[in-house]
Amino acid sequence: MLILQTMIHLPESCPLGKPKNLDIMIQWIEGLESLTAKYAVKVVGIWVDRVGHTIYAVFDVPNMEAFTSYEIDPQNIPIITFNTIEKRVVTSIKETLAFFKEHKITADQSS
Repeated sequence: MLILQTMIHLPESCPLGKPKNLDIMIQWIEGLESLTAKYAVKVVGIWVDRVGHTIYAVFDVPNMEAFTSYEIDPQNIPIITFNTIEKRVVTSIKETLAFFKEHKITADQSS
């Protein structure tokens, strides 16, 4: 299961202008690999729009319970003090195509 997570902070809380938030970001980035491994969460990729104050992350997770446990780990709590975090379950384009084809077969049979 793929999770797309978006983390957004306001310019006023940007780590570049807030030393405490900068320390939190550095600690989060440096600890991310061990933290995700703890919950069998794999990082597919993380991209940062520095000017837009936004982080985009894609995680491959075994289930929502594992991702929720990762999210509420005490090591993650400081990051939510200055970021708004949204998450979405997403699928690859190949999975989406297979879903559409299966749905088409079902729709054709009910017509």
